[in-house]
Amino acid sequence: MDFRDIPQLIAQMLMEVIQTHIPHQWIYNAEPFINPNGKISYDYSGEVRKMKKEEFAELVRSLGRSKGSRFYCSPLDELLNNVYIDQWVPTYMSNYGKHWVTYCDLLRETFDQWKYSHFEIYDEDGNEVNEDLNLQLDEIFEDFLENTSHEPFVREIEKTIA
Repeated sequence: MDFRDIPQLIAQMLMEVIQTHIPHQWIYNAEPFINPNGKISYDYSGEVRKMKKEEFAELVRSLGRSKGSRFYCSPLDELLNNVYIDQWVPTYMSNYGKHWVTYCDLLRETFDQWKYSHFEIYDEDGNEVNEDLNLQLDEIFEDFLENTSHEPFVREIEKTIA
């Protein structure tokens, strides 16, 4: 495979993520629970709900302008890390038990599955046999996030919001 084709493949993966998962917005919520000592504690994982057109438009307007924007390498990275799906994974962190899955998480997972099924990076025992190739493929993924316009993906997400 020509490595120059991989960014287009990642774009197709992202389109599939967008088309198969309804966009959700994260909402702050402190959920009380009784801890093992019998006292009330709180989980600050929040919750998600289906995103409305107005909420999505506000997210798009704020790309690169919000306080948290400096944590992202590009508007696309910020967008994908702020659109959630109605699914979470455990964090095993006190008071933050749920990590709500983002479009970026799904894209990374899809890319990693593709990478491991098309290239010999690990042997049968799980030992890395081609670290340079693994790093090169990860760099292509990161370059995609950093250098690809978010606009076509914004339009695609807008189509999925009811």
